[in-house]
Amino acid sequence: MGRSATANFFFVMLLMATIITGCTANQEFDRRGWNDGDGIDFPRRNLMVDDLLKKYNFKGWKYRNVRGLLHEPDRFSNDSTNFHYEIIRKMDGIDTVRTKNLVFWWNKKDSTITDYKVTEKEYPKKDRKKK
Repeated sequence: MGRSATANFFFVMLLMATIITGCTANQEFDRRGWNDGDGIDFPRRNLMVDDLLKKYNFKGWKYRNVRGLLHEPDRFSNDSTNFHYEIIRKMDGIDTVRTKNLVFWWNKKDSTITDYKVTEKEYPKKDRKKK
């Protein structure tokens, strides 16, 4: 390989590494950016969730404080023992194939957060054979 080819190779590799790092890099948590999206998809949440959890220890917080920081939750559990913010929802047509959520458990009597964590779930692909 000549000097020019070697320089081009390293330039291309550096460019690829920059692009890959830029696409997967975490972002600093920003309240407005957290809610950016169309109400179904929130593209910046996955980039911000790590920074959010480094900055805040939510145990002992009141529900209204969490809501004040992160806006209204996306869902509440059927028994109202937890609520969550959707980080990722991957779809295949009408079927959900992957979810990632920030889930908060709370004592509903006094609205105190008792625990929180990021949960991820892969769903099996459904067989859609015509009958």
